[in-house]
Amino acid sequence: MEILRGVTFHQKKSAVSLGKFDGIHLGHQLLMNEIIKQEDLVPTVFTFEGMKTEPESLLYSEAEKQYLLEQMGIEREILFPFNDQTKIMSPESFIQNMLWDSLDARLICVGEDYRFGCKRAGDVAMLERACKKHGCALRVFPKRKDEQGVISSTRIRELIRLGQMQEASKLLGRNFFYLGTVKHGQALGRTIQMPTINILPPPEKVLPPLGVYTSVVTVGGRRFGAVSNLGKKPTVGGKAISLESFLFDFDQNIYGKTVRVDLLEFQRAEQKFDSIEALRAQMEHDKKTAQTNLKGARL
Repeated sequence: MEILRGVTFHQKKSAVSLGKFDGIHLGHQLLMNEIIKQEDLVPTVFTFEGMKTEPESLLYSEAEKQYLLEQMGIEREILFPFNDQTKIMSPESFIQNMLWDSLDARLICVGEDYRFGCKRAGDVAMLERACKKHGCALRVFPKRKDEQGVISSTRIRELIRLGQMQEASKLLGRNFFYLGTVKHGQALGRTIQMPTINILPPPEKVLPPLGVYTSVVTVGGRRFGAVSNLGKKPTVGGKAISLESFLFDFDQNIYGKTVRVDLLEFQRAEQKFDSIEALRAQMEHDKKTAQTNLKGARL
């Protein structure tokens, strides 16, 4: 996937989805599926870079988002800088300079509440008029809903913070996951015959409850059932949060490799044990719980 940053491009025949797309959830996927299926147009996602976000608030890091977009079939991502210069760009300038001159947009897909330009003065009605005048197709999508209401990133974040991983995954259209490079840890797992892999969660990403999860780990395109601990490992004096996973039926050295860890189900909260032996006994129990949860699951 091609990634472009800046305010001036020279692209041709684009099908463009405009939005924040912080969750790439079921609602966002409506827009993306529309641009992907267009023949002879380059499916392009236009979003912003540099917008201030709260710590532990993003559903995906930028690297994870790019990974997902590429998997979906998006061929180009535009990261438009959100700064003092672009904040004062009028809606009319945004349409002319970005959509027509830079991207040669032939199809534009937006949500019904999309706003753009200085002080968010531009709206769907303005975009509709501009597209009609320019001869560009426009698709406007209503909010996607389920029986509980509108599917939104805010709602999904709350589910994740509560540890309701299965409910969050339904709204995302995929399992909630972490993408990371396997790091050297304390090697405690090997000393008790439970070797694990460790990755560090991005600090900007929403954090589920610390504890043990039934999980699936993807390594080199293969998926393995696993049990994962998200936390600080208080029994051995840990301080930084890491994601540590024991993979079933796996025995490879993958330090430095990129892996994906899907958190399927919350099993228990993190706790401090009185001894390493007590920790080992609990880990054995956690493994059995995860194996039971994984029975019948499609890996």
